[in-house]
Amino acid sequence: MEKQINVAAIVDKLPDADRPGTASKFTGPAPDEAKKLVDSVLSGGREAILELAEMIRDANGKGEKNFKPGYLLHAVALRVGDKGRDKEKVVFTQALASLLGGDNPPPGAQEYILRELQCAGGPEVVRTLGGLLEKPGIWEHALSALVAIKEGAGEPLRKALSGAKGRRRLAIIQALGSLRDTASTAALAAATEDKDENIRLAASLALAQIATPACVQPVVQVAVKAKSWGKIKANKAGLLLAENLAASASKDEARETCNLLINANQEDDDESYIREAAERIISGL
Repeated sequence: MEKQINVAAIVDKLPDADRPGTASKFTGPAPDEAKKLVDSVLSGGREAILELAEMIRDANGKGEKNFKPGYLLHAVALRVGDKGRDKEKVVFTQALASLLGGDNPPPGAQEYILRELQCAGGPEVVRTLGGLLEKPGIWEHALSALVAIKEGAGEPLRKALSGAKGRRRLAIIQALGSLRDTASTAALAAATEDKDENIRLAASLALAQIATPACVQPVVQVAVKAKSWGKIKANKAGLLLAENLAASASKDEARETCNLLINANQEDDDESYIREAAERIISGL
């Protein structure tokens, strides 16, 4: 059963933050004392976690009033990651997630909370984070948390990609590549035809990271059509695709990718290194 605890009193037990113009000191408590403070918060369950999180008012835990609750919240996030604390972790992350998306706490505090979910979050908060991918000011932090969580993150990212534009579209494409989300292959292949060269190149790299046979043609086509600096990036994505295909035992597709890259760079002496790199990959198959 959860205990009623005085969260403010627990926070006040932390050492004061450094003051401007004075000698810097170590502002954290001794490890054993920190553990006691964290366990005190956890003993209060969801309500204590919410009370602590609602004390945070900015993104960086600045100032004497923000330093202590920010420090303690992060200590709790680390503690619930310990082995055998799965139930406490879910209580912690779901409590934090319940504070996101509205007008209060302020955006800066929500940014801070999202960084703690990046540290401690799991599949239980993925749906909530996915709903923030269009929220101005915090969507980037929600996306970072999803990438860190990995499990279940692909679905909300794919959903958000369909209507995303500009920098947000670019970031989601990069995230899907980082997650190696095979279910997004078709959407990323379509993105290689985007009017924006940055989007085309990002989609090509994401497909190279995913590295399935279906990625070969769209990645190579970007390399065929690209010019100048874009050609360099597109060729590198093609080589990465070939390497990843070879590593996943898709040797025929790796060889096909290399041969297509060699053909696409046959007429330019400046791209001889691409041909040589592709030939080296082939020789190692």
